[in-house]
Amino acid sequence: MEGSIDKVWEQIHSTRGWGAYPTEHVIRFMARNYYEVSDRGKIKVLDFGCGQGAHTCYLAREGFDTYAFDGSESAVRKTEERLAAEHLFAHCKVADALEPGYESSFFDAVIDNVCIYSNRIADIRVMYQQVYDMLKPGGKLFTVCFGEDIDGYRSGREEEPGTFVDIREGILVDRGLSHIFTQEEIEKLLEETGFVDISCEWSKYTDDGEVVHHYMLQCSK
Repeated sequence: MEGSIDKVWEQIHSTRGWGAYPTEHVIRFMARNYYEVSDRGKIKVLDFGCGQGAHTCYLAREGFDTYAFDGSESAVRKTEERLAAEHLFAHCKVADALEPGYESSFFDAVIDNVCIYSNRIADIRVMYQQVYDMLKPGGKLFTVCFGEDIDGYRSGREEEPGTFVDIREGILVDRGLSHIFTQEEIEKLLEETGFVDISCEWSKYTDDGEVVHHYMLQCSK
């Protein structure tokens, strides 16, 4: 199977810092669902497309049994360096999101903080199916994607409905392939994958003057 990761991400992670702190919505998801667990070490959580480890380090610091992968070797190396510097541990590896290589029914939770969106819709479907397979029955997915009110939507070349390259405006400039979702589309996709109890929240804010629009969804296997 052809790999999914755009080469632009290895260039980004090899030349610049990226995300030192966890996002509020990921912390909120974990707090609402898992902070009351008496033994957090028994909760297996996967950081799906970990980047440079902001959420991986957060999860490990909070005592969860943490796993992480990314398609960028530089991203995983920097994640491992951060973990070591903080005397933390997580199971990290380089892998492609189409074939992450974990066991079925293994994780209690999977977190995708704007990783899966960066693909064509056929690969996105495969990735969500992979997540569904990796989750234990009753396990939860938290997934974040970009919504259509983001600056730069439709400013690039449309490869297929909703999927753009060469975006010319906003925060997605020079980030390779981006699929921009509508709420109806992402909810339908998760439902077709088999997920239940789907809930969707959204946020819209400015980043250095650029409008960012996120959909943040929680669902269960």
